[in-house]
Amino acid sequence: MRLLNKTQMNFAYGMGAAIVIIGALMKITHFSAGFLTGNLMLTIGLVTEAIIFALSAFDPPAEDYAWEEVYPELAGSKSSGPKDKKSPKALMSEKIDDMIKKAQLDQSVVNGLTQSIKDFEASAKAGANNAGELAKINKEFADNANKLTTQMESLAKNLESLNNVYGGVLNAMNKK
Repeated sequence: MRLLNKTQMNFAYGMGAAIVIIGALMKITHFSAGFLTGNLMLTIGLVTEAIIFALSAFDPPAEDYAWEEVYPELAGSKSSGPKDKKSPKALMSEKIDDMIKKAQLDQSVVNGLTQSIKDFEASAKAGANNAGELAKINKEFADNANKLTTQMESLAKNLESLNNVYGGVLNAMNKK
């Protein structure tokens, strides 16, 4: 005997949970709207959930499916389907062999896949070595850029000094 249908029970579960969540939020933030306080909302929500759980105790248990009828390997030799003396491992092995045949995976395909994996591994290792060399080149470039900056600053200072000297010579020549 079912008191409420699944849709009604799902609605009741959801509404009860929503009231509990809102009540908890109101309690945490100390929010109240008139007579609605966090304590009241939590109480209403938890009582609603308790009633829902009490009602669900009257629900009949869920139907237990006979999976061994669909998958005889689950039952082993107890299967009510066609009798097969093979073990679950043997059945699984046969299924894997059939999948390999259907996919047309022969030894040459497997060897090619193995070689591709090895080539990929070699490329990855080489990439790691190229990355190390690239880091070294970048460091040298940065060092050279720093040296160039230092030399350019020195050149700028020397040019400024030279301009001051020539400026003094020109001033002296103009005074005569």
